[in-house]
Amino acid sequence: MRFIGCKTLLLDNIKAVIDENVPKAETFCDIFSGTSVVSRFFKQWYEITSNDILYFSYVLQKATIENDNVPLFKKLGEIGILDPINYFNNLELPDMEVLAKEKRFFQNTYAPIGGRMYVNNENALRIDYARNTVEDWHKAGKVNDMEYYYLIACIVEGIPFVSNISGTYGAFHKEWERRSYKKYELFRLEVLQNGKNNRSYHGDGVALLKDLSGDILYIDPPYNGRQYLSNYHVLETAAKYDFPIVKGITAQRPYENNKSDFCIKGKVVEAFSQLMDNADYEHIILSYNTDGLMTVKEIETVMKTYGEAGTFKIYEIPYRRYKSRKQGVKKELKELLVYVHKQRKR
Repeated sequence: MRFIGCKTLLLDNIKAVIDENVPKAETFCDIFSGTSVVSRFFKQWYEITSNDILYFSYVLQKATIENDNVPLFKKLGEIGILDPINYFNNLELPDMEVLAKEKRFFQNTYAPIGGRMYVNNENALRIDYARNTVEDWHKAGKVNDMEYYYLIACIVEGIPFVSNISGTYGAFHKEWERRSYKKYELFRLEVLQNGKNNRSYHGDGVALLKDLSGDILYIDPPYNGRQYLSNYHVLETAAKYDFPIVKGITAQRPYENNKSDFCIKGKVVEAFSQLMDNADYEHIILSYNTDGLMTVKEIETVMKTYGEAGTFKIYEIPYRRYKSRKQGVKKELKELLVYVHKQRKR
């Protein structure tokens, strides 16, 4: 999934920092999990605790972190649906037209029928039909909670492949991009089995850390001024399917309760300080960006204040080059991986 700050390309670098600084560990906490790509990767070696304030992220975590295998869907099998992913992906348009128009939130909101162009009308109907059907199955007891989360996650993961956007859902293109013509399909997620007590949470990471403890804490907070929910509101609605009242041409859903202090220049350092104070983990690794709201000096000061100053290390990883809109010159953008050791509280 395309996601701001997604760490797919940095997984090996993160592992290298751990290998260099962490001689022994059993638990790994990903407190700002996002697409859960980091949690999924490190599930190979550790018992995982993951968290995110966005519900669609929580759904992805439930599906791939708390689930320790792909669900079997035994009760669906009893009614002839042996593979629900194939069932949805093989449906023809007439099969889905039976869905009442008032239940077609995606088609009525994000497609041309609703005056917007995030997805085309047929793909919106496919999303609506799958989402309504999974909800009905869950209410009828045909899928259990973990099967429910897995199917919703597969629905959400398939949406970016047909979305008419440049990378986020802050706006849609006025002309259809090539990917928009593809047929929408649920994306079959793989689930790694590690046999451990993996846990997923949906809440404020800073507050949650008061109740958690372990070996490795990985911190990948928002780094710019754009609130994440405004960038991914379509996926949030796909996961919740709560028929929100949306506003404006981009159909933004309300997100006052999901604002992060890490996206506010005047609050980010205090938020990071509170996080570091709450953290009861021995090895702390921060992932940040040189284009972020916090300066390198601010990061160093906070991590040395709450961690052991002599263990502080910073790794700079060239990420990409971009053209500064302010100066019209190229500026090197780097990803920072920052490590510090901290004494456990308990």
